[in-house]
Amino acid sequence: MWKLIKNAKIYNPELIEATDVLIVGRSIAAVGRDFRLPDYVEGEVIDLQGLRLVPGFIDAHVHICGGGGEAGPASRTPEIQLSQLTRGGTTTVVGCLGTDSITRSMAELLVKAQALEDEGITTFVYSGAYQVPTRTLLPTLQEDLTLIEKVIGAGEIAISDHRSAQPQIAELERLAAAARVGGMLGGKAGVLHLHLGEGKRGLQPIWTILENTEIPITQFMPTHINRTHSLLEQGIQFLMSGGHIDLTAGCDDYPAELQVPAVLAMLDHRHILNDRVTVTSDGNGSMPQFNDAGVLIGMGVGSAEVLWRDVRESVLNYGLTLEVALRTITSNVAKVLHLKNKGSICVGYDADLVALDEALQVQDVWAKGQCMVRNKQLKAWGTFEKRI
Repeated sequence: MWKLIKNAKIYNPELIEATDVLIVGRSIAAVGRDFRLPDYVEGEVIDLQGLRLVPGFIDAHVHICGGGGEAGPASRTPEIQLSQLTRGGTTTVVGCLGTDSITRSMAELLVKAQALEDEGITTFVYSGAYQVPTRTLLPTLQEDLTLIEKVIGAGEIAISDHRSAQPQIAELERLAAAARVGGMLGGKAGVLHLHLGEGKRGLQPIWTILENTEIPITQFMPTHINRTHSLLEQGIQFLMSGGHIDLTAGCDDYPAELQVPAVLAMLDHRHILNDRVTVTSDGNGSMPQFNDAGVLIGMGVGSAEVLWRDVRESVLNYGLTLEVALRTITSNVAKVLHLKNKGSICVGYDADLVALDEALQVQDVWAKGQCMVRNKQLKAWGTFEKRI
């Protein structure tokens, strides 16, 4: 079935002159003006009446098969459901394991990713978890990256955190080298997606590797960079040196200046908010709270819907343009992770689209051409979700 979306303000993520998008199957067939469906095809015409049409959001850090466990078995977070992603505009997700690679496995992660793909969105995974040596599907990380289509990098590997395996520099070097070569052999980004804790070393392990090896700075994708003031300053230096940084949305208990809207505004004001800055939700991950002695004092669970909530706030309350804000969850992510046909509204790209209302709330969502949300009402559910 053909779909014709008309009379939209199209952001690619930059605002373009076209107003109409033709979808054939799962792909964008044409972008232009004054389109009409041919008489000989069955199709649907959707008139957006001047609303904004933007690329589907890419969330590159979600615990799709659950996470947590830091407070024992009852603190294991549940698997994510399809609608928890789509109703927030997310149409592509990268799954990861975290602290727990004992009761959570790479096989479970891969199967959950395939389940979400079968339900309509696009999925990828990182191979590994906090620990080093890390868990993989095949005997080595290089084999995972080369031979398993959905594996696009290694992670999330924990450093500078009391929950990490306290990896030695040589171990991280070997892991980064394996990710690089495996990525090259598999035609993948092969990034080393690094969880950063509050430890005093911060990004120093990465700097040491860069100083002593030939591994390029772009091989590393450190996340949770807005966790502390010190870590954010280190992240800014890393960004200015040519590296990627990933900010975590939904950190409502952080000081306001460390939350995503304010950090994006600060980076933009300093003219360093470039195409190597991304935002992710850490959705369905546990949100443990530790005191200064490392004792667990509280536990929550992350939501994938904070991704657009925080990026939207950077536009409404912090003065970012919609184009600049959108890049952090669309085209920037596609570029960093080498995701083909994602992150833009272009001919031949997947028809992953989000319509935003006047208040920049998610109104409609299409993933690979399938309508997931229409007029803020769910139109597609996961296999075991309750239809309401």
